[in-house]
Amino acid sequence: MNLNEKSEFTIPLKNLLAMIAATGLAVYSYFGLLERVAFLEHEQEMLAVEVEENDAWIDNFKPPEDVIDAVTRVRNLEIKSKEHDMKLYFIMGKR
Repeated sequence: MNLNEKSEFTIPLKNLLAMIAATGLAVYSYFGLLERVAFLEHEQEMLAVEVEENDAWIDNFKPPEDVIDAVTRVRNLEIKSKEHDMKLYFIMGKR
């Protein structure tokens, strides 16, 4: 078989159209997937930035002074209550 510039090649028209359509569909799908991957990568980067900002906020969080004071007072009340329980236990236990 000799191939040269005068060689002829024939293909049915419906097969040619099917190959063109398949190529178009493949290109469309490729660029659609490429766009989706780029979008998801961008979204992941934005979420990572947001997570870092939230993490920094959590690390730097200091409750208001009123809250700190209330927690301290409640803890002191818990300690006093436990002391009273122990005193009552020793008073009742010695009888």
